[in-house]
Amino acid sequence: MTTSGIYRWRTWMRRLLHQSIRHPQPVAGPRSSAAKRLWQETESSAEFFRESDVSASSCERYMLWIDGVGAYQVCVGSEFLIGGPTMEQASADVCLMANLSRRHATIQRRGEDWFILPHQSTVVSGRVVTGPTLLKSGDAITLAERVKLGFRIPSVLAGTAVIDFESHHRPPQSVNGIILMTDSVLLGPRRDYHVCCPDWPDMVVLYRQDQQLRCRSKVPLTVNGDRTKDSVALNDGSLVSGEEFRFRIEKMKT
Repeated sequence: MTTSGIYRWRTWMRRLLHQSIRHPQPVAGPRSSAAKRLWQETESSAEFFRESDVSASSCERYMLWIDGVGAYQVCVGSEFLIGGPTMEQASADVCLMANLSRRHATIQRRGEDWFILPHQSTVVSGRVVTGPTLLKSGDAITLAERVKLGFRIPSVLAGTAVIDFESHHRPPQSVNGIILMTDSVLLGPRRDYHVCCPDWPDMVVLYRQDQQLRCRSKVPLTVNGDRTKDSVALNDGSLVSGEEFRFRIEKMKT
């Protein structure tokens, strides 16, 4: 689909969402030729979501340990599968120790918007959803009635989202939250960063360039013992430090 088509599709989906809230009755199909073409594009996009459910995820996963702050799982990609543990197949991108299907729901970023595609019982902010559903910052997600997650986009400077745990269900690793990284991750002293590090002097940005994870900051950084003032590539196990902070990032096994 073209960029203009995606924009029109998003506009149409928002319109349908507003109509469903104001008027619960079924929405009739469009009558004009232009509206019919837009409707067909919407149907094609829904089919894309169904097809993407079948394909394997290309998400890369990292563990991020920040001294004095906590630990976070960082998922890098645009499509993230949420599910329960399994011994027979590769685990979901966001694997929770809960009675969930291995493929319970998929969260995906398309353009500037985030969507959730339910494969099993899913509720978004009190509403049962059965198809691709637009997510907003602050939405509450409930899986299988008991697993409760919070969805938020902390910063207007980046589209990366954060999953918070609202119930006791957690990944096998002890983490404070899940970062769904689609462009960059902001670490630093402000509360609207993806990870708030109150004692840090300034922001550190994690981002991906040329298929490699990198970081940059206005403050001098030391990476694996080498001091740098510019952007630097991060390898598996890289230790990044400054005068008042330190963190380590390690790639997780699939």
